[in-house]
Amino acid sequence: MSTEAPELRMRRRLLRVLGTLRPIKAGYQMRPMTVGGVLGLMVAGLLALLVTAPLASLVPWLPFVAVPAVVVAVPLLLLIANIGAGAWYAGGAGFPMLSVTDGEVRGRLRGVWADELADADPDDPAWWDLRLPARALSGVRVEHDSPGGPLLVLDLPPAAAEALTANADTQKLAEHWRSSVDSPAAWQIGLFEGRFRRARRLREFLKALAAAGGPVP
Repeated sequence: MSTEAPELRMRRRLLRVLGTLRPIKAGYQMRPMTVGGVLGLMVAGLLALLVTAPLASLVPWLPFVAVPAVVVAVPLLLLIANIGAGAWYAGGAGFPMLSVTDGEVRGRLRGVWADELADADPDDPAWWDLRLPARALSGVRVEHDSPGGPLLVLDLPPAAAEALTANADTQKLAEHWRSSVDSPAAWQIGLFEGRFRRARRLREFLKALAAAGGPVP
């Protein structure tokens, strides 16, 4: 793969740390009972905090304020860690998820989970869920007001779009994007890149697509 080709990969350091601390395997889903228990502890701790905080000026503050605060903070931190780690692996765990190389657009919708890291190989043709010449795209759009934006949307030929929605591994996300932006191929630049680098990354992709004969927004 050309080192000059623009690539989209997860570069969020905090998410990398959370992913390292909380490895998530393919197919993992938080059980509703677990989520309910965590939220229940948070609510109970918050109520206890609200009730006991006014007593801090009358009695020693530690057992009345610090303990409920911990009861709130620990479940909240666990929930945040789980969500952040999930975002890290769903976003490819630092491996390329979109590239414009040698006139070809290569994209991946599938995540890279903790039990798949050892076999991850972007140079393997099977790595990519989408491969087609940039000139075959029927359109390129940028959605700035979407969550995780800017959102780069590629309008695909019917056969390529159908392949993404028909594949069991990409179907769920492809159908989500199709219902949201009328295309099964979209990538959240703002999720992968920090605030000060996302605009530059987007410009790199648009420039590479245009140079490869692809459409421009």
